[in-house]
Amino acid sequence: MVKWIGFDYGQCLMDSSNRKVEYWMAAVFIDEEKERPGIIEEKVKLYKELIEKYGDFRRLHEKGRHEVEEKVLENNPCLMKRYYEVEIKLLKPADGVEDALRYLKSKKYVLDVVSDMSAVNVIINFLNTYNLRYFFSNIYSPVGVVRESGEIDESFKGVSKEDGSIYEKLREDLEKRGIEVSEAVMVGDHPVKDVEMAKKYGFITVHYARKGNPSDKADYVIKHFSELKEIF
Repeated sequence: MVKWIGFDYGQCLMDSSNRKVEYWMAAVFIDEEKERPGIIEEKVKLYKELIEKYGDFRRLHEKGRHEVEEKVLENNPCLMKRYYEVEIKLLKPADGVEDALRYLKSKKYVLDVVSDMSAVNVIINFLNTYNLRYFFSNIYSPVGVVRESGEIDESFKGVSKEDGSIYEKLREDLEKRGIEVSEAVMVGDHPVKDVEMAKKYGFITVHYARKGNPSDKADYVIKHFSELKEIF
C-alpha cells in the first residue's frame, strides 16, 4: 500500500515553457540599458553560454545558479531580486498538477518535494506564489530539508539524485517517519535521476513523460498529471 509520494520540481511540478532568455534578460536589464547600451544583448549571449556550459536550462538552474548570479547578475542585489521576480512570472505549475495534488491529499497520501536544485528558496517562492505549499510536508534538496515547520534539517546537505545519495538518505528519513520504501513513490520527468536512480533504492517510480520518450524502467508512465488519479 502506498503511503508517500515525492515529486520532482523542475520540469515536473513546474512548467518552464514560457521561460525565454531574451524576454527574461530584457525585463531584468531594461533600466540598465539606458546607461549601458547593448547590455541586454550582452547578457543574453552570456546566459546562453552558461546554458551551453552546463548542458541545458535545467542543469544550469540546478547546479549553476551561483554563476548566473555572479556573471550575469554581477552579484547585484537589485538585479538578483528583479531576476527572481521575473522568473516566477515566467513559470507556471504543470497542467493538471493542482487538481492531482488536491486529489492525492484527500486520499491521505503524504506528499513531499524531492529536488536536485540547491536554490530551495526558488522552490518555496514558486509553491507559495501558486498556493501549492500546503500540499507538501517537506522539501528535500541538496542544501537540506525544509520541514513542514519551516525548520531546515541540514543532514541532507550535499546529497544528489545523480549519484543516488538523496534517495539513500530519503529512504532512511521515511523509515523514521514510519514509511517503508516499498510504500513510497517518486514522480519525475528525468528518466535517469528521477526514475532509474530512485528505483535502484527501492522506490516505486512514475515517469512524467510530457516531453521525450517514456522510460521503460518506470513502474508507471504518465503524460498528464490527471493520470495519477487512475494509478492511486
